[in-house]
Amino acid sequence: MKFKQLFLNPFEEFSEWKLFFAGTIGFLLSSYFVYLSGEQFNGFMHFYRPEIAVSFVSVLRLHAYMVLAPLALLYIVGLILYAKTRLIDVLNVILIVPFPLYLALLLGRLLHQDKFTKQLDEALKSGDHTLSSIDKSQMIQFGIFGLLALFLLFYQFYLLVRGMNIAVNNKKIWVSILFVALYFMLDVGIQFYF
Repeated sequence: MKFKQLFLNPFEEFSEWKLFFAGTIGFLLSSYFVYLSGEQFNGFMHFYRPEIAVSFVSVLRLHAYMVLAPLALLYIVGLILYAKTRLIDVLNVILIVPFPLYLALLLGRLLHQDKFTKQLDEALKSGDHTLSSIDKSQMIQFGIFGLLALFLLFYQFYLLVRGMNIAVNNKKIWVSILFVALYFMLDVGIQFYF
């Protein structure tokens, strides 16, 4: 198996049970990591820091909702488009798709993104609009991180399209766009609920 093939379409490279196992491990580890960071899920693609500390069970429960909501929506749409759509295939897509987001979250924590954001906020509040008080190498580092995070976000949607295309045997561009639009709209809607 070549890395390029794995990167371009993991849904063709691994069996459904290997994908399910990897997705479940990723789900549990990311839930624990989000709990340790003191944050909570606020949609499929972002997190927030609640004012009060949350329990691991609370993070796990909310993360489960973040899996079940798109699973239900995309599975129903998948059945409408292709009667032979299997639940395990859609579940694997929903479990694997957030991996780039988990990587961005991990990198942000390793680079102390919260500390840098606080420094920027304090500089702007003190009237330093040129950000001369911020270390330039740190700004470059976070600029590169921002570009990488943007790439990972696009890669997340790429994985969604590749996985769902396999799950519903799709070859039409408009159906791929539909999957992305539904996923995005559901994410925005969930932000108002949770």
